[in-house]
Amino acid sequence: MMEGRGVSKVETGEAIKVLASFAPNKIRIHFFGWRGRVYRVESFNLFHISADETEKLYHFAVSSTGNSYQLAFSPRTLHWRLISVNQVW
Repeated sequence: MMEGRGVSKVETGEAIKVLASFAPNKIRIHFFGWRGRVYRVESFNLFHISADETEKLYHFAVSSTGNSYQLAFSPRTLHWRLISVNQVW
């Protein structure tokens, strides 16, 4: 990290809108909307799946505008959530 810069993590859990494409065994996120802004996904960083007795969630870590975002998708409800934001300042 560069001197004079820091990172703050914001937990949100807010519902978001996502433009994604789906192919067999692949989900690609192109854009997401949060709090009235649209973010273009510049890089895809991580992916994992979590599951409990009732639901499976697909987790994505993506980057846009120098910040990183953790998104989650529920295939049961077809809803997306922004789990957290790591903001660089």
